[in-house]
Amino acid sequence: MCQQTPIDKIAIPFMNDMEGITTMPVPGRRCPACLERGQTVWVIPGKCCPQCGTPVN
Repeated sequence: MCQQTPIDKIAIPFMNDMEGITTMPVPGRRCPACLERGQTVWVIPGKCCPQCGTPVN
């Protein structure tokens, strides 16, 4: 069973020699069930879609 993640975007903090923190995007996939309904919902592979609960691999 998948756990629902209430966040819309996940970023990994990345420290480097420059000032501040740079965020690096995490690869995601679009939920196929939501895509069929005309919605674009990005999901981290291996998690469930927060909108419809479909597992995304």
